[in-house]
Amino acid sequence: MRAFSLTFLSRQFGAWAVIALGAVTARVLGRESRGAIEALVVLRLGLHAVACLGLPTAATYAVARRPEAAGRVASTALGLGLRAGVVAGLVLAAFALLAPHVFAPISTPGVLAFTLCAPAIVTTQNLAGVLLGAGRSTAWNALTFVNRGILVAGLGLLFVPALAHVETVVVVLVVAELAAVFVALRAVAALVPLSTRIDGEVLASLRGYGVRAWSQGVLSFVLLRTDVLLLAALAGTRASGLYAAAGLAREMVLFLPWIAGMLLLPKEAAATGPTGPTSGPLALLPRGLSRRGWAVTLGAAVVLWTFAEPFVTAIHGAHFADGAPLVRILVVAAVLSGAGNLEVQELLGRGAAGWATSAAAAALVVALVGNVALIPRLGALGTAWTALASGAVLVAVTTAGVVRERRQPTPPAAATS
Repeated sequence: MRAFSLTFLSRQFGAWAVIALGAVTARVLGRESRGAIEALVVLRLGLHAVACLGLPTAATYAVARRPEAAGRVASTALGLGLRAGVVAGLVLAAFALLAPHVFAPISTPGVLAFTLCAPAIVTTQNLAGVLLGAGRSTAWNALTFVNRGILVAGLGLLFVPALAHVETVVVVLVVAELAAVFVALRAVAALVPLSTRIDGEVLASLRGYGVRAWSQGVLSFVLLRTDVLLLAALAGTRASGLYAAAGLAREMVLFLPWIAGMLLLPKEAAATGPTGPTSGPLALLPRGLSRRGWAVTLGAAVVLWTFAEPFVTAIHGAHFADGAPLVRILVVAAVLSGAGNLEVQELLGRGAAGWATSAAAAALVVALVGNVALIPRLGALGTAWTALASGAVLVAVTTAGVVRERRQPTPPAAATS
């Protein structure tokens, strides 16, 4: 309960920090800057999904099941994180040079400065996985408090006339990432001896699970986040900025299922026996979130659906009022995605990363086809309807997977592939 409460506070703070990022940017700098900063946020999440190579999830799974291997896992995660981060930074820099319009009005040097943070971002995420698997919830949550705390403090610079530029936001993002990796390194080094040596035996034991976790993470990122990039590319940053503003409602509804899912993975991985009913109606329900948690989640969805226009205008201003229809569609999509995420995390905790990957792949097909077909005709509204359809597919496939896996015997603690 303490871990959940602390995680709730840190993620609540983190979520409102991101809301503040979007709101302040929109009010001070306008729609185009709001859309451009959202593109950078999506890139950061992309680094987590792609360049981390599945190590955050694999490290959590491995350390939860075999605590004695924490030191070797941590060093391997650090070594791979630094190497993958450098490669990712170079790739992102090339993308920024080839497609600068995606980030306009951020200057190319500004985007390149953000790409230099790639090694720090990847390393932080990998080490966070070690902390979560080791049950160090306080240190794990401290990473969010540090990163988002600097972000919130830095946003105050936009109210200084001479600093009211989108590049100011970029600098704040860079400082926040560097501070977070410093805290992550200190936290893990206090837990186990740390080096950058990649342990071949550990890497081999994690490879099978890690590849599947990586595939699931990449597909989930593409499913949930590239809609903003597609909108920016096909309809412009004004459309993506409007969608990002409405998308805050989706994030709020997803909040509790997201927290519960992060804590559910190591709990399932460490389990040595059944963790719930395997037959009857309860076998179809997502685990990890209490009835009270679901009541809060559904209540938030109803409130946001009812007061969609006041919600979006209160945060972003009256010129975002046309985002209200998007809010109503996205809160329904978020309820489905929240249930699907809980089931995905249970599957990952049970070692069934293949099922989680299949679910994300099926939902992604719907998302890509829907966005390509609907954005030219409906703009942001088409992306919202596509999000709803892909969420429904995700729940359908993950439900089939968890029902099957709950009927299987619990795998031995040494199984990490």
